[in-house]
Amino acid sequence: MESRTLNSKRNILAGGVCNCLLPVFGMIVNAAIVRCLSVEYIGLAGTFNAVLQLLNLAELGFSTAMTVNLYRPLKDNDIPVVRGMLAYFKRTYRIIGLVVLIAGMMVCPFLGGLVKDSGEITENIYILYILFLLNKAVTFLLYAHKEALLNAAQRFDIIKIVHVTSYAVISLLQLLAVAVFRDFYLYSAILILGTVLYNVSLNVLSKKKFAQYYPEGTIDEETRRVVREQVTGLSVSNVLGVSRDSLNSVLIASFFGLYIAGKYSNYVVIYDAVLLLFLMVTKAIQSSIGNSIVSESVEKNYGNLTKMEFLHNIAITVCTAYMISLYQPFMKIWMGEDLMFPDPIMALFVLYFYIRVMNEVRNAYFSALGYWWKAKWIFVTEAVVVVILMLCLGRLLGVAGIILAPCISILTVNYIGITNLMFREYFKTGRKEYYANRLLYTVITVIISGTAWYFSNLVPFEGIGGLAAKTGVCTCLLLVLVPSAMFLLKRENMKESIAFIKQIIKA
Repeated sequence: MESRTLNSKRNILAGGVCNCLLPVFGMIVNAAIVRCLSVEYIGLAGTFNAVLQLLNLAELGFSTAMTVNLYRPLKDNDIPVVRGMLAYFKRTYRIIGLVVLIAGMMVCPFLGGLVKDSGEITENIYILYILFLLNKAVTFLLYAHKEALLNAAQRFDIIKIVHVTSYAVISLLQLLAVAVFRDFYLYSAILILGTVLYNVSLNVLSKKKFAQYYPEGTIDEETRRVVREQVTGLSVSNVLGVSRDSLNSVLIASFFGLYIAGKYSNYVVIYDAVLLLFLMVTKAIQSSIGNSIVSESVEKNYGNLTKMEFLHNIAITVCTAYMISLYQPFMKIWMGEDLMFPDPIMALFVLYFYIRVMNEVRNAYFSALGYWWKAKWIFVTEAVVVVILMLCLGRLLGVAGIILAPCISILTVNYIGITNLMFREYFKTGRKEYYANRLLYTVITVIISGTAWYFSNLVPFEGIGGLAAKTGVCTCLLLVLVPSAMFLLKRENMKESIAFIKQIIKA
């Protein structure tokens, strides 16, 4: 196996490039849909994707559990065990695909209640939904086990390159379907083509890179038992993830109609674009962390956690400052003033972003440790809390309440519960230092982001020129404030972090 550092750098580089391109494709296609069809189509697609994400509970976190259980046999080059696990993955994924397909068909009678006020949509929503459903099922029925292999082998870069290439082709075809033919049926059918292209390409490349690993044989009963336990814990975690990120879209469409759902989906595109950059980094280093967990001491892993948290929070501060300052100006240029939410709702998107990403390095260690079963009651509690909050605050505060609900649940349940579990079960010491650093990082982020927002709002003109000027103001402030904050923080961490960045640039 190649070194963890090399794989992490390669994965981060590939993921960074790809995740910068993917949102651009999505924004172009969404803009075409709004201009050539209507914003309700974006709301409809977002609602269907959210419903299908709910059905994705059938997957029960199986892919994550499989990736974790592949770390050690890949590290030891235990070919028979890897082959047996891939065979087990392949069979299980095929079953999952059939379950998703059957469960999805059972949702059809309830679509009318979920999709209200369809506005300018003239197509049959049931046919459109079935096309979206087939796209989701095909993901599991083809070569999903090859993606798990590449993840565990620390070749996330291959996955991202295949993803962005297939997505670019499909985005071009969808753009033609919308702008030239104005046909949303064709747009939806192209999604299936994209999934097939992605899976076939991934299969071909994985065969070339890891020809010795293919589905064959079986795994022992003890491994099955461990996987079942992990999947059970992950299933609870998946309920939580769905409650946060999918139920909100369904509730907005159901409570307020597809027009508001479309506006919400447009804001989510920007939010997801920035969030993906952070998820890409933690995803890229996930397998390296897993490898480190099984081969390094607890003390070494805690030191790595501290260093990565320091770097991670510098990036969070920069992105939060840019988001709070540029979110609305960009939305005005991209979608127009009529499809914008008020500033307080935009600020809640930024708050949700910050609360989500501040946990990502910790979550990477949590996943690598495989503590999902130990955390099952934390996940159950948070899922119940977030659903209750969404229903109550959604009725009281509208869209703002639905965005605010997961912010509250993460801070009050998830952050404290998962952090305490990890330090109790694995790190043992350093918990007070970890919390103190988090509080300090948050205060610095609020000060820097607030300063950037205030001065960028002093720019007296709008449009592309105004956006460029606000970006320039924000950049100049960050070039002064961020290094100053780094200097005021731990100098040792700063020196180690700068050395780490230099190593990445040199590589």
